[in-house]
Amino acid sequence: MGEKFQISRPFGPPIAKFKIPLRLVKKINIFVDEIIKDKKQSASLDVGSRLSGQVSQEISLPKEIMEDEILELFSRFTISYVKEVLNQKIKNFNLLQCWVVRQFKNEYNPIHWHTGHISGAGWLKLPKTFGKSGKNKSYNPNGKINFIHGSKQFLSNPRKEITPGIGDMCLFPHYLMHEVYPFNSDGERRSISFNALIDDDLFNFSKVKSV
Repeated sequence: MGEKFQISRPFGPPIAKFKIPLRLVKKINIFVDEIIKDKKQSASLDVGSRLSGQVSQEISLPKEIMEDEILELFSRFTISYVKEVLNQKIKNFNLLQCWVVRQFKNEYNPIHWHTGHISGAGWLKLPKTFGKSGKNKSYNPNGKINFIHGSKQFLSNPRKEITPGIGDMCLFPHYLMHEVYPFNSDGERRSISFNALIDDDLFNFSKVKSV
């Protein structure tokens, strides 16, 4: 497989960070741009009413773009992620949904979680800047994704904040809560997400023998 990736363990659930090849980022962006131009198709593929995002548009990606190297790439990412964490190779990768989120100025995605077993979130297009923080504070969460698990305790931070980069993709267990902060600059923050099922006996930890 050969992917280079990083595993972050800020709390219990690990987060893996991969890189989508820029040629595939471009391919998906071109496909999405064509959908946007076609108002009828754009409306038929808009799944925003079923998702949490308080954003302009969330577009379900149809099979014709997923049933090729993009699907295979997400499968490889997931295999590498599970192998690194559990030291076991999955046999099954079943993509449930894949969609693109189009977020603009002052829009946001509230705290939520996903379905399936493994989820991914990556970035296809970003504004030149996410804008300044309120009252010029040194801490600026604008446009970042924030993962949340557990509660604040001694030596335990329940939050992991990640600044998006074009082509970056994070993988995480579906139940890991996360949110995306609004930003106050012009331009589009375009991301891609997916949910997938893997081997049930690996996901269902109650069936895994203790060591």
